[in-house]
Amino acid sequence: MRKSFFRSKALRLSLVFSGLIAALIIIFVVLFALVIKKNDRKRQSNFLSHTAEAVKTILKNVGPDMVTESDFVDIPYFVSVCIYEGDGDRTIYSNDPFIRNLPKAEEKAVNYIEKNYFIDGDLNVLYRTLTFEISGKSYVVQVSVNMDRDFATRLLKELNFAIILFSMPLILVSFLASYFIIKSTISPVKKMTETAKKMSYASENHFEVAGSGDEFDRLAETFNTLFARLKQDFEREKQFTSDVSHELKTPIAVISGHANLIRRWGKDDPVQLEKSISRLTAEVHTMQAIVDNLLQISRLERGTIKLEKKSVSIRDLSQRLKEDTEAWANNATVTVGKMGTEFIFCDAELLYESMTIIVSNSVKYAKPEKVNIIIEEKVTERGTELSIIDDGPGIKKEDLPHVLERFYRADESHNRDKEKGGSGLGLAIVKSIMDIHGGQVQIFSDGIKGTTVTLTFPAKEGGR
Repeated sequence: MRKSFFRSKALRLSLVFSGLIAALIIIFVVLFALVIKKNDRKRQSNFLSHTAEAVKTILKNVGPDMVTESDFVDIPYFVSVCIYEGDGDRTIYSNDPFIRNLPKAEEKAVNYIEKNYFIDGDLNVLYRTLTFEISGKSYVVQVSVNMDRDFATRLLKELNFAIILFSMPLILVSFLASYFIIKSTISPVKKMTETAKKMSYASENHFEVAGSGDEFDRLAETFNTLFARLKQDFEREKQFTSDVSHELKTPIAVISGHANLIRRWGKDDPVQLEKSISRLTAEVHTMQAIVDNLLQISRLERGTIKLEKKSVSIRDLSQRLKEDTEAWANNATVTVGKMGTEFIFCDAELLYESMTIIVSNSVKYAKPEKVNIIIEEKVTERGTELSIIDDGPGIKKEDLPHVLERFYRADESHNRDKEKGGSGLGLAIVKSIMDIHGGQVQIFSDGIKGTTVTLTFPAKEGGR
């Protein structure tokens, strides 16, 4: 608990904030002291200049040799005055015998400090000198004030100390306030952490969205979306495993049965041997087709197949499908009908695969009867619709909602028998292909004769 407290982000941010406040206070105090000191020094310098001018006036009026202490009654008592000849050999007047002649400071007031000047301390004065002539002889007026006794200087020191002293509680209060504010602000992160610890594949937990629309809400929504996608991926993997195990049971059972027949009678019965080998080969092909189709559906749903979208000519694609189909299906006639834009923005090979699956179903379930297939395309408010229409046996209404499901094989739909049944994955592949295009698959049939399969591409997918 103690370690976690010191590792707390709220504590560290609060310390940073309090440190920033302390730094700002220090900067403020320093700047305040510099400004006050500069203004006070300017004031004192002006005061010393005026005092030196006043002493100069008195000296000129009275005369250097006639000046007495009574002449300087108007000079403030705290100002030390020293008048000496220009060469400094003779002091004419001084009201402070402890202050000697200092280096000249004609331009401005100078702070002079000398350590251990007095028995009990240092000399710390601010002084100004003024040089002038009377009757051709040079004189120097030196005026100074003791900085250790200066009220403004002492006030400035005490004021800085007072500001720093009163800033300590302010810093403490700012630390506590910022700590609780930050802790309250980031509390949703703690809730998310606790929720994440409880989350699993089977749980229904999700991150709470407060509805304020702030960054934490957006983060929670992002995590919810992420976990929803992960859950879907787990479901797909689970479904894939279940589908494979379920659909391979029959082929494996058939293979096992014929393998036993071959072992028991195959050596002595060439007819049975040939029959069993043919059936084994067929079942292996069936298993391979099931696995390949399931893998393709899985890749489509996971988005690992990269779409190569471009503007595809439906008329050219339909003509290609017509030629290919009539080459292998002698009971089929394919007609390329009316076209709208004649172009769809999509992955050409995946669209061709979808069209091939639909046409193959029409041909397979019509055998041995002839079947006429028409391919049409038009533009509607919903987008671009590509329809494949056949006049073969229809699909019963109760089967229509399920024909796009994996492995769905209605015993009577399309008048199918076991020879025509297939794996039941073809239309599921078509649905997956349309899903990644953002489109839809719709199947219409009256249940007696004829079926229409419509592939709808959204408006942004259709056209050039």
